[in-house]
Amino acid sequence: MKLYVMRHGEAEPPRAGYGIPGADAARVLTSAGHAEAEKAAQWISAQQQKIDLAIVSPYIRAQQTFQHVSHQIPIEVIEESSEITPESDAEMFAGALLARLQIEPAESVLVVSHMPFVCYLVSYLDTGIQPPLFPTSGIAVLDLEPLAMSGKLKTFYRESHEG
Repeated sequence: MKLYVMRHGEAEPPRAGYGIPGADAARVLTSAGHAEAEKAAQWISAQQQKIDLAIVSPYIRAQQTFQHVSHQIPIEVIEESSEITPESDAEMFAGALLARLQIEPAESVLVVSHMPFVCYLVSYLDTGIQPPLFPTSGIAVLDLEPLAMSGKLKTFYRESHEG
């Protein structure tokens, strides 16, 4: 099965009051972030005809990024999860996801989240690699083996910033 791990598009920088609870969660995509997310969504739709399960961070920038994907490709089940925010435990989430996929198989799963969570999730699933740095709207594609409780990084989408 395929797992797409996607970082949100470029977001507004933190403002004064960043330490206030909820301030980071309220950051929105910039116009460049919307454009990046749209290109990444088009790339996913060229790879996959549909997504069986999408798990999305509740933070606004991740939700906005996911909207671009959901307009490009049919998604069967959509879940919002506070277990995939920037501070979340990637190892715990990966274990729970792999266990779930043993019981509820899926051909394709999309996770839309944040740094550093996305890099730790990928390196936990594929222990043969260092945690990859994700550009905004970057996507890691892994082949998952839920019964083996592991994955293998197959490709990495990065928008080319030419011109």
